[in-house]
Order: sequence, then structure tokens, then C-alpha cells
Amino acid sequence: MATLPKSSRHKWRAVIRLLWAKGLKANEIHSEMRPVYGDKCFTRPAIQVWCTKFARSGESIVNKERPGRHVVTTDATITTVDAFVWSDRCVSISDIVQHTGITRVSVHRIVRNHLKFLKVSARWVPKQLKLEQHLCE
Repeated sequence: MATLPKSSRHKWRAVIRLLWAKGLKANEIHSEMRPVYGDKCFTRPAIQVWCTKFARSGESIVNKERPGRHVVTTDATITTVDAFVWSDRCVSISDIVQHTGITRVSVHRIVRNHLKFLKVSARWVPKQLKLEQHLCE
């Protein structure tokens, strides 16, 4: 049988779960998958780990959500950051992060890309204003 092109790990886990549900052991599952997936196949220990997860808790074949702060750049977050910058143009990224709870990366992205501010002499200056000052000089 020909080796299949790159397959997603979810598909591989589904195959492992199916074969595990049929009662095959990890080494038997590996023997079934190896001719199909070739060198890209999960190793026997990896298959054993998945079989154990399925047996223990009915583990899903899809990756679980990981804990952490997921902040999407929305109009509300942009407006919040914009208000902070205009209220005190010397405000730091750290101060904005501390007061809003928005991640540092998100705040930085909003200030630079959405609001188009540059930090000049410890003050936030709109890029367009900075450009106009240079053109007038």
C-alpha cells in the first residue's frame, strides 16, 4: 500500500481511537498504521500514550483548549487603549496593561498598528503628526 501524504494528527488520533475501540493493543495499532503512514507514523510509545488516555477518560482526538489570556483586538479594546493614550500621552505600555488587563503584545499592536502612534521623547505622538512636523521643518 502506498504511503499517504501528510495527514493531520487529528486523523491519526481518530485511527488510533478506532483501532483501540476494536480492542487492538498499541503495538498492533502501530503495525496497522506503519504501512499506511510510513516514517511519519506516530511511534509505539506515542500510540500507547493515546490508548491510555482513551482508556482512562475517553480523551477527545482534538487538542484541548489551553488556559491563558486570549484577548482579541476588538473595537472595545482599541477604544480603551486609545482613551488611555490620549488621557496621558506619557503613559507606558506597562501602565496600560496593568489598568486594562489586555496583554502586552495586544496593547503594543493596538498602539502601533491600529492607533498609529510612535513614542517620541517619552510621549505618544500620532505617526501622521510626526510626519507633518518633519515636512514643515
